[in-house]
Amino acid sequence: MSVYSPKQELPLVKAMTPWRGRLKFWMYNPEKITKYEVLVRMVCDALSGYICNMEIYSAEGKKLEDTVLSLLDGNLGQNHHNYQDSFYNSVRLAQ
Repeated sequence: MSVYSPKQELPLVKAMTPWRGRLKFWMYNPEKITKYEVLVRMVCDALSGYICNMEIYSAEGKKLEDTVLSLLDGNLGQNHHNYQDSFYNSVRLAQ
């Protein structure tokens, strides 16, 4: 945060990155053109697209709420608006 200060709108987005290598946590989807992918969750600045924080899903058993809170850790309590889809919402996260 000392180099770049994001604007007020911070969406939490999910990206699937194509991968053809050796990993234990890649995802397989036979319906897509790129069948092997790695899931990346990130918090971005809505205006510039700058990635403020990101986490690669590694199937380590971490709860989704803990992942979201760790991604938003540096931006909580700083008057930011966080946007996310219904998959990431819960009562605990709203509090």
